[in-house]
Amino acid sequence: MEEEEAEGIIVGAEEGRETKESFVLVGRFLTEKHVNFQAIPNVLASVWRPKEGMEVHDIGGYRYSFVFYHIMDLRKILEGGPWSYEQNMLVYHKMQETEDEHQVPLNEVEIWVQVHDIPKGFISETILKSIGNFIGTYVKSDPGSFDGAWKAFVRIRVNLNIQKPLKRRMKIKREGGNWGWVNFKYERLGSFCFVCGIIGHTERECNIVYANPEKEIERAYGTWLRASGRGGKQNAGAR
Repeated sequence: MEEEEAEGIIVGAEEGRETKESFVLVGRFLTEKHVNFQAIPNVLASVWRPKEGMEVHDIGGYRYSFVFYHIMDLRKILEGGPWSYEQNMLVYHKMQETEDEHQVPLNEVEIWVQVHDIPKGFISETILKSIGNFIGTYVKSDPGSFDGAWKAFVRIRVNLNIQKPLKRRMKIKREGGNWGWVNFKYERLGSFCFVCGIIGHTERECNIVYANPEKEIERAYGTWLRASGRGGKQNAGAR
């Protein structure tokens, strides 16, 4: 009997893998406050509605893994963000096979930015790319930006470094002309500081305010940076 039990089996590398392919995001919420993990799976599932289901795991270090079982469900999340829970923006990264979920940097988020007050004749892919790279890193533009109709604004998708202040506006002009300003509004923007312009905290937690407790601090940012037009409407619960 002991000889039989000692025989065992050898499992090949491919045989040891589950047959159901999974796609994993690792993310964190931009807040120093406690997040109710028990509520997160149900709230996000009700907003994301993954057709093939999803799992959420607390992996420690204020990080969470979001496991999906169909590429279409994953793409819907990646392309539909940013997302927030109780006004706290979720920063996430699509995991690759060789990456460590505890070590991957979580400092960037893709977001739609509305560019307002752009002069006539300035709407081209080249110009919008330059504006996007001024804000962060240009990803793409809304195809509707080029349909010829008059618009109050155009939309570009930008990858933001959340460790840097939000850009409020940008100077622009034709060669030989006068300078003008284009102004930015951010869609689905979570909590951010009206003093330093960084996403993830309010002025009550701002280091600048704490360093100057008796000084009247200028608020260079405000709610006007939040977009309320196309795509700018906030979701309920998780946003």
